[in-house]
Amino acid sequence: MELSENKNWQLINTGANTAEFNMNFDVELVERCEKEKINFIRFYTWQPYAISLGYNQGKNGRELKLDYEKCKNDGIDVVTRPTGGRAVLHSEELTYSVVLKSKTNDKEIYKAISAILLEGIKLIDANNDLLKNLSLVIKEENLLKLSKTGMYNFCFNSAIKHEINLSGKKLVGSAQRRFGNVILQHGSILLGDYHKNICNYFLFDNEAEKNKHISELNSKTISLEEILGYQPAVESLEEQIITSFEKNLSLELTAETI
Repeated sequence: MELSENKNWQLINTGANTAEFNMNFDVELVERCEKEKINFIRFYTWQPYAISLGYNQGKNGRELKLDYEKCKNDGIDVVTRPTGGRAVLHSEELTYSVVLKSKTNDKEIYKAISAILLEGIKLIDANNDLLKNLSLVIKEENLLKLSKTGMYNFCFNSAIKHEINLSGKKLVGSAQRRFGNVILQHGSILLGDYHKNICNYFLFDNEAEKNKHISELNSKTISLEEILGYQPAVESLEEQIITSFEKNLSLELTAETI
């Protein structure tokens, strides 16, 4: 599968870092991709836990009624992503980013990366029937209609086309943005359920509204812990996804030490 005109790919694992570091590093990779003619696949986690807002959301975070004071008191970082999408509480997850130079249609890139991730995730346990049923979303929800209900503020209470899900429940939330000839796509692969606590960091008009959002998250998202019955190690998941990238892109990834 040819995704990029750049033939060199590099693997980077930056481990656990702050929200600001994580987002800035992805932007730095965009700049390096253009200058050095290298594509990047990166894995990372978040320490402390953090809420990231989509690029456009970050401009009006207070209108979203994000409770900045509670975030600060609980040690939750807040950051604006360089990509679009909606709010995510980054906690029990493995985050990936792919940075590549390409003239290919953005949606095709999104679909191709999601398919590679899907194959890698399934490699965790080839005998697990639920994993076998993971698939890419074929038809997305009416996002315009959803936005009018206020349910479009959180990444994991709806799914867009080609995101990874199990029977309508979203496992991977991804966002993408093109910077000239370079595409940045990154996303959260849910290991556990702590991300659902995002509702505790937004202000709602009443308890019924908050409970409605909690109910949506419970009904529309799923984690690997729920699927497997245990939370897989970050390293194991990363290894299987790397295997899938190498197979599907016909390459051998070299790791860069950070």
